[in-house]
Amino acid sequence: MTETWDSAGYIASSRYRLTVCEYLSEHGSGLPSRIATETDLAQPHVSRALSELRDQGIVELLVPESQQKGRLYGLTDLGELAYERVALDQRVDLTVVDADGFPEPELVSELQTTYSDSLRAIAWCEPSRAWVHFSSPSLYDEYDEETLKTVVSTLANEEPLDEPLGDLPAGGPEYIAVGLEKALVVRVPLNDDVKLLVSVKKAFDTTIEGLVDTCVQTTSAVSLDADD
Repeated sequence: MTETWDSAGYIASSRYRLTVCEYLSEHGSGLPSRIATETDLAQPHVSRALSELRDQGIVELLVPESQQKGRLYGLTDLGELAYERVALDQRVDLTVVDADGFPEPELVSELQTTYSDSLRAIAWCEPSRAWVHFSSPSLYDEYDEETLKTVVSTLANEEPLDEPLGDLPAGGPEYIAVGLEKALVVRVPLNDDVKLLVSVKKAFDTTIEGLVDTCVQTTSAVSLDADD
């Protein structure tokens, strides 16, 4: 399941990989030139996406390696499962907000203060809505709307990781970290309805457990203040 989740995140993090997988899912197989023509993508982008996906075991070549013309590609079994995971999660209502518009502004402030050099983005994910705050506008410019929506919803919605582990001897919530091309994303389930995604630089040099503790403690403190 984790392999499928990692592969889904890899597909979702590039609109070119996402489009290629969507085409292969719908058509069963495809030639790079035909995929490019029918998706309005430049062929170099399609060829690069196919190469990347093949390296990850998501796409396979369906003809002999020695065949130079008519190189037909299709999704592997892993690729089919991963793309299905992505396709199921493209329904979230997503809003990009500044710190004041984030559901927990105090969390934004705490993370920016503690991890300012590493923090890329924070997403607050509920069952059908998500709010995303980027640490700088230039990071937001890296994503088109559909890719951002797909990345967030895919990374937020893996059912076997939904339940906190508070009742187990280890204590604390269950979290998972997945490495994307430019970032490390840590997912923390805060309760049954809310999952937090924190994106940091891939060369994050602080313990993930410390990041998770900061998220949990800050949101818990805010909840206690609200109850008072």
